[in-house]
Amino acid sequence: MNSFGVSKPDRIEEAHLSLSKRSLIATTLVLAALVIWMGWSAVAQCAASIDPLPESEVERTITEKGTTYKLHKGSLYRVDARSGKWEFTQQVYDPDFYAKNYVERNGAIFRKNSDGELLPVKRRFADDFEGLSQLADLIGTKRGWSSFELQSPKAPTVNEYVKLRNRILKGEANFLDNRIEPSGNVVHGGKAALKAVSMSPSRGMVTAKASLSTELMHFVKGDDVWMSLWCHVPSGSGMPLTVLDLETTWIHQQPGMRIVIADGKHACFQLKGFEHPYYRQPQGKEVVFPTGRWVHLKAHLKLTEKDDGVIELWQDGQKIVDARGQTLVLAHAIYNSFEIGISAYNEDGKAATLYVDDVSISDEAMRE
Repeated sequence: MNSFGVSKPDRIEEAHLSLSKRSLIATTLVLAALVIWMGWSAVAQCAASIDPLPESEVERTITEKGTTYKLHKGSLYRVDARSGKWEFTQQVYDPDFYAKNYVERNGAIFRKNSDGELLPVKRRFADDFEGLSQLADLIGTKRGWSSFELQSPKAPTVNEYVKLRNRILKGEANFLDNRIEPSGNVVHGGKAALKAVSMSPSRGMVTAKASLSTELMHFVKGDDVWMSLWCHVPSGSGMPLTVLDLETTWIHQQPGMRIVIADGKHACFQLKGFEHPYYRQPQGKEVVFPTGRWVHLKAHLKLTEKDDGVIELWQDGQKIVDARGQTLVLAHAIYNSFEIGISAYNEDGKAATLYVDDVSISDEAMRE
């Protein structure tokens, strides 16, 4: 769980311990119904086979290493090449996740919590990181951020970095190696920015992270999403792999759109999930993502599970990506998580530092 108490499906995390009175406000977002996840490589829950279903009932067909999989109402089936039967493999999402976790009233949408409280979802959110003294000041309903991730060589597993996060929020511990915190050292506007530092992942780790997220967003098929953030990677630092993610926590591995610094040089978009398509800058005309100064990234997405979605990305006012393609992993997926900072770092040999400032996300175009 994160500090709002919102469970991330690919991270089976222990419940948070009691926090201080201030932090208890954050825990009011604990969800009553948690999605049960197994992971793509999990052992099948049963060995039963079913006859093939009509293609009209198939949400997604995936072929991997010569094996075909079919997704139907959250269940993933492997197609037996000989018999044609579908063999249940695992549950990818709970088909009742919406009814369990959302309520619609008078045209407004709310998230449920364990106490029956309804919290309005957000379609606009911004932060300039001013007026903060510590990381814990960001977490809670007042500021709107729900969690931070510090996956690192000293906290490589889910249990380890969740325990560390709990202790940091309670004031019982400080950062181990990775860190994310307000800082006045390098700012874009005002007196503060968000500073993220990540060590290289150790052997056995998929990635390292030092990021901040909120899980009260609500973007669905047909929506326009506009995002803006200012980034500063100091000269000599390692380059983060990703600096912004818009994801769904209701589907295994939190698929979604993310801004990637490809090859450590060029900003682009990737749809994390299934085939993992990239939406890159035109070959031979790439604009380098610079270090040692502030860089403005602005993005526009039109959400759809088909290949006619809009993917636009600007760097310092210059459009560098203008593509069409899939932007939503499934037709009924909800992008509820907005994550910034070093959301993935894989470079060996040196630490990465990223400053982020003046972050915003909206369903309408923003003023420059």
